[in-house]
Amino acid sequence: MNTWIIMKFELRRQLRSRTLLLNMFLLPLVLIFLLGASLSGVVGVQGADEIKPVRVAIVNNGGGGAEASAILTAFLETPEVKGLIIPVKTESREAAESGLRTSKYAYGVIVPPGFDQEVQSGKKASLEFILGRSHDDNRVAGTAFDNLLMELNYKQAAAVTLGPQALTATTAPAGKPGVVLGDLNNGGKTYSAAQFYAASMLLMFLMYSGLTVTASLFNDKENHTLFRIHSMPVKDSHLFIGKMLGVGLVSILQCLTIILLSDWLFGVYWGNRPGLLLLFCLLMIAASMTLGVLICLFSRTSATATNIISVLTVVMTFVSGGMAPLPDSWVNSAGAFTLNHWVQQAVIRMMLHSGLEQLLPNLWVMCFISAALFAAVIVSYRKVGYRG
Repeated sequence: MNTWIIMKFELRRQLRSRTLLLNMFLLPLVLIFLLGASLSGVVGVQGADEIKPVRVAIVNNGGGGAEASAILTAFLETPEVKGLIIPVKTESREAAESGLRTSKYAYGVIVPPGFDQEVQSGKKASLEFILGRSHDDNRVAGTAFDNLLMELNYKQAAAVTLGPQALTATTAPAGKPGVVLGDLNNGGKTYSAAQFYAASMLLMFLMYSGLTVTASLFNDKENHTLFRIHSMPVKDSHLFIGKMLGVGLVSILQCLTIILLSDWLFGVYWGNRPGLLLLFCLLMIAASMTLGVLICLFSRTSATATNIISVLTVVMTFVSGGMAPLPDSWVNSAGAFTLNHWVQQAVIRMMLHSGLEQLLPNLWVMCFISAALFAAVIVSYRKVGYRG
């Protein structure tokens, strides 16, 4: 009963404070909107770049004499290559070079006479490539024709080793494309700047739940409420648990408000695991409050504890990459020593529909951190105590 009374009093005290409600519920949404809108081109996973077709000058005399190379012609007719290469038949090398100088063509391919015969007989065969002015066009065209040469080398090696019948065996099955374009992340999902800063600001303001607990504990000391509480049959455990439950309920309400309103107002997608998302937020709240209690026990004044928690919150958010894009080496090294790092990485992965096996390591780390902080609070309280 004592615990519930203290919890109700803590809830009423916080919900009556307009400043506290504005800082906990309105300010995070304003920051998510401002940061997400202003840094939309800097933070987040951008969509896949569109590859524009490249105009390629083709000097095709590989069949022998004036006859064109059937191998190159068949390669240029494949659907995958048609989307990348626009072949332009050119009569001579000089014409191809002239077109490259005037940017009429972006790339050039010279097929020497007898190219097909050399390939079919297993002899050394080569193509000549002439680079254009655009690095991107050179890379696209070069990748396409390098794949052709790799395939021909493989077939030639198979023919020399296993005989001419191996050329038929190594032909790709009909109906199956040789090239598949796709995204490297999970299922092609991406995250925006609004999603990134929604996760970052949510965790930063959940960190301030430790500051709320600290302010409440010091408020009882400064107002001499603690003397009256200790004069009644109220255990210290009732006091701590009641205050942490009150602050924890308000923090959970804050968490749900940020998640639901950011989804409704800004279209922030939080992933397909709402239960696991809530579990990570609960662990973040528990770790923040126990850290705040630990700092409170070793601080002499409310100002000292407030400054320490505020500095820790800002530093942890910055080092974990939650305020500005940082190099991955910094985030994965120094950021690993912060609470924000483990939860933020898990939330981003949930937004990208990552598998459960990618989220469990972060979950176990947060469970270990919360348990370690809770044990540190118990040991510290026995040594320091909480007195007026």
